[in-house]
Amino acid sequence: MAVQSISALMGQLKKSYDKSKDKAGWRVLKGMNGAYYDTFIAGNNNLWQIKSEEVGGSEYVAVGGKVSRSDDDLVKIMRTGSPVPFGSITPVRRQQSIIMAGMQTYSSDSSELLRREYLSGKQASLEQKLKSQVDKMMDDPAFRKKYSEHKDRVRRAYL
Repeated sequence: MAVQSISALMGQLKKSYDKSKDKAGWRVLKGMNGAYYDTFIAGNNNLWQIKSEEVGGSEYVAVGGKVSRSDDDLVKIMRTGSPVPFGSITPVRRQQSIIMAGMQTYSSDSSELLRREYLSGKQASLEQKLKSQVDKMMDDPAFRKKYSEHKDRVRRAYL
C-alpha cells in the first residue's frame, strides 16, 4: 500500500463513495493506537486506514491509504464499539474541501483487533510508514510554519 496525503486519500474515498451502490453499508471505526488515532473506513468491498495525530483542538495531521479488501468479518469488527458522531473537513484544492459526516464506531480494542488479526503481515511495515510520515510532517519546521500561517488566516477570516 502506498501512503497518500490525506487530501489525495479523501479524493479517492469520495470517488469510491459516489460510485457506490450501497452508501448505507459504509462503515467508519476509530480508535487510539498510542499517541495516534487509527481510522478505518470500509465501503465498496475496500478498507482504508488513516493514521492521524492531533495538533490542536480537533485538528489533525494525517496520512493513509487503501489497506485491504473488506469482507464480512472486517465489517463485523467495525460494528463493535460505541456509536459516536464524527465529522471531517479536508481541503483538497485551494477553494474546495471534502466534508464527511455521520456516525462512526469508536473502540480502541476493535481497531487494535483489526490491525493485529485481520490485516496482512505488511501491517507492521504500513504502521511504521504511516507513523513515520506523520512524525516527519510534525517535525518539519516549514510545515509547522505553513500550518501556523494557515491558522492565522483562518482566525482572521472570522474576526
